[in-house]
Amino acid sequence: METLIRKKIMDFLNTNHLFSSKQFGFIKCRSTVLQLLNVYNDWSNLLEDKEQIDIIYTDLETAYDKVPHKRVLSKLQPYGINHRLIG
Repeated sequence: METLIRKKIMDFLNTNHLFSSKQFGFIKCRSTVLQLLNVYNDWSNLLEDKEQIDIIYTDLETAYDKVPHKRVLSKLQPYGINHRLIG
């Protein structure tokens, strides 16, 4: 059931173009490896142009486990996700 619900939500979000172009991971054809290649390309271009690069690394490994369930639900509702599905 969880897989079916995930597919429906992902289809809805993709169809309505609700993902940022900067979103990678968990999206078909937008892997984290592709994100790393994009970042590497950006950094290479900046270095070639002798520009400064500032980087902040964060560890979000368990971030999803700590987000309150009600907050996630409140974020989905404005996107038109059916309240019966998430409520």
